Formats: sequence, structure tokens, C-alpha cells
Amino acid sequence: MIEAKVRQHLEKVVISPSASINEAISQLDKAGTGALVLCGTDWKLWGLLTDGDIRRALLKPLNLEQPCGTIANRNPIFAPFPLSAAEALHLLNQHDIDHLPVIDDRGELQDFLLRRDLITEDEFAIKANDRLDSVIINPSTSIAEAIARLNEAGTGALALCSGMRMLEGLLTDGDIRRAILQGISLETACEKIASRKPVCVCGSVAPSEALHLMNQQDINHLPVVDADGRIVQFLLRRDLANEQSLGLSAVVMAGGFGKRLLPLTEQIPKPMLPVGNRPLLELTIQQLRRSGIREVNLTTHYLPENIISHFGDGAAFGVTLNYAKEDHPLGTAGGLKLLKRANGPFLVINGDILTGVSFQEMLDYHRKHGAELTVGVRKYEVKVPFGVVECNDVRVTQLQEKPTLNLFVNAGVYLLQPSVCDYIPDGQRFDMTDLIQKLLEAGRPVVSFPIMEYWLDVGRPEDYLKAQEDVRNGKI
Repeated sequence: MIEAKVRQHLEKVVISPSASINEAISQLDKAGTGALVLCGTDWKLWGLLTDGDIRRALLKPLNLEQPCGTIANRNPIFAPFPLSAAEALHLLNQHDIDHLPVIDDRGELQDFLLRRDLITEDEFAIKANDRLDSVIINPSTSIAEAIARLNEAGTGALALCSGMRMLEGLLTDGDIRRAILQGISLETACEKIASRKPVCVCGSVAPSEALHLMNQQDINHLPVVDADGRIVQFLLRRDLANEQSLGLSAVVMAGGFGKRLLPLTEQIPKPMLPVGNRPLLELTIQQLRRSGIREVNLTTHYLPENIISHFGDGAAFGVTLNYAKEDHPLGTAGGLKLLKRANGPFLVINGDILTGVSFQEMLDYHRKHGAELTVGVRKYEVKVPFGVVECNDVRVTQLQEKPTLNLFVNAGVYLLQPSVCDYIPDGQRFDMTDLIQKLLEAGRPVVSFPIMEYWLDVGRPEDYLKAQEDVRNGKI
């Protein structure tokens, strides 16, 4: 019998082999696990579908409405139930895999383990438990005392608890800053300014699930309570996110005029247009920070002071920001010559792109294929409203009635080796398409990386309206 908590986890990652590839892409994006388990109605293991399988499929002329079972691994590595975390990690490392279905003697799925969870589980649990005493505070404690406790804890938030550690609310440093700005007395009970219904989870939670929830809700603190509402752990996103360097710096091209969005961009540069309640560029920098990228370079040209005054040195946004001002427009690649040469691979992203792509997976893909430049691509369908006639000279060879053409479009996201900058001229307008063409002519390896996650180019008024709608619907 599968425990209710495990069953809830499995429902997020189990999919029918008959579900379409499109459905699998959507579910994988929501699950955040990098793979889905294919099972029949009886929960018997049928196969495993990874994001790598999907990306390879996207590079082929496949119909995304065909069953996902057609591109899945029918014979994945699995483990018998039960097994210890040490045994599971040994098996994952032995086969160099990141996902492990666990089945019983009837072949029914009992669990789905991720290597990233097993590696960090012990340290994660110890940290979360050990900090409890330092973050628990009585709701009647004054704001002044809460400030002192928060400074000692260094957690950015405190858990308001009554007797028996019953969770009553969450007090963040942001709550305190707002209270100070509003002139609220520091002798006021901290419960008056705290969130009385914070996001929390009940029961045990895997690191990947906790991080996924935090990213989804855009929160940095997650109390874990038992069935009675008593706090048992206090999780911080900084513990769960990969805080060590991803091995990447990033360049955001933020110098465009945004002419297609006039009159919105008459006084505001396109990257600073509000999407929801934050500038578009702030959402991009947030995505970079969440991915473990801490050094971000911005190339600017049009109204750069708007950008610099908002972001400053980047410290308030969790990154280090450097600026390179283009005296005249240098295109989507020319501005790279204004920057200090990177020591390793670096990411370049257009300033009008919103995406949920995994930069870690893109980097792994880039390295695996020995690329000097990796270009993110997006599948795009063109529906021809007429019958198409194919000819060989004067002879008709084939007729297609209103066909749909599947094309790959440039997604405005790139990974580059420092050496490619040698192909960029100084002080001249030079686009990324020019750079790619030069590399191809020189026989240098350029590869494509299919982006199946959320992606939107905010270049036209209708795209900007869609971005606002997607924010309201929680897609961004």
C-alpha cells in the first residue's frame, strides 16, 4: 500500500504511455523532476521519459500529439521495494542516472527517487531541524525584539508559534521594513505585521518538491508542520538552491529601442516595461539568480539610466551587476566585445525574453556536445492556408492540402565559449545570427537546444498582453 504522501508525489510524475508528447511536456514542466514515469492504470511500470528524450524528439519531425510512449525508454533501470537511501544512491551512481523508479514484486510503482534529493537529504534535514530554536518567536514579542532575533538567526524570517510550537504566522525582514516605513511603533507585537497564513507544507517533503513550491510561490522560507499544525522544520530556499557557482556568468542584451511597442517605450526602455508588478528585466534576473548565476552583465543603449537607477549594483536582487553602454547600437552580439572576456562558458539572453528553461540542463547539453555555441530553439508551427504543390522542374511530384510546417525558431538564448568572441568585430553592429554564420563557415561546432519549457518573446503589443495574462495565471 503506497503512503498517501508518496502517492501524492507519484501522481505528479506518473503519466500514461498513451498521453501525447505535448501533455508530457506540460506535466514535466510542472513536476520539475526532469523525468516522468510511464505507468498503466494498474500503476505497473511501463517505461521512463526524460527531458532528454523529449528534446531529442523535438529535433526530429515528429507530431507532438503522438503518444509519449513512442519516445520513452521501455527498459529503464529500476530498484526493488524497499531499499535504503544509500542503496538507491549507489545504484544511481553505478549507472550514472538521475532518476530511479522503485517497484514491488508485482511490478507496481512504489516510489520515484531523484539523485539530487538523495545527495542533499541528510544535510538538508539537519539544517532545517537545527535552526528551529533560533527562528521560533512568540506572536506577542515586540517588533524591536524580533529585529534582534532576526539578526541573530540570519534567516530572513521568523516563525510565530504559540505553545507546543503551533505555527501562528511568518514574519519576514520585508514585513519589518514595511512596518518601519509606515511609522509603526517598534514596541508593537510582531503578530500585527506578520503573515498569519503563510505558505507551508504538512508532513515530510523532498528537497526538490520544497524548492519547486518555493519557486512557484516566489518565497524564500517554508515552514513544515505536522498533522497537528506544530512546526517541525524551517526550510530556506538558499539551502535548497544550488548556491555554488553554476559555472556560468550571464549577459542580458538590454539596449534595444522597442519600436514595435511604441508608445509604451517612449519613456521606458523595453526591458523595464512592467510585467505584473515588476519590470520584465527583473523577472529575467530572478530566473538567473534562481539558477545559480550570480554574475550578470547588462549591455545598454536606449535610456540606460532607467535600468541603472532601478538595479544599481544588483546586490538587492542577489546578483552582481556590471554594465556596458553601447554608444551606438551594436546588435545582439557586438556588445559582447565591450565586456571583460569570460573565463568559461557564458549565457547570453535577449532582454525581451521570458522563459523557464533550465540553464543547468542547457549547460550540460552544451558540454556534452562539445559546442562552441549552443542556440536555444523553439518549435514553431506554420499553417499554410492553401494546398501546396511540390514540383521537380515542370513535373508535379506531390500535393499537400493545407499542410502544417514545423520549424525551429531562434529563441534568443545562447551559450558561448569565450573563444567565439574572436569572431566578433570591434565597434561594429554584429548580430548573433552573423556570429553563428561565421562559426559555421569556420567549421566550428554549433548545436541547437530545444526549449520545451515556458518561452515568450515580448516584442509585439499582443505578446506584451500575453505576458500580463500569463503572470495573472501563474505561468510566470
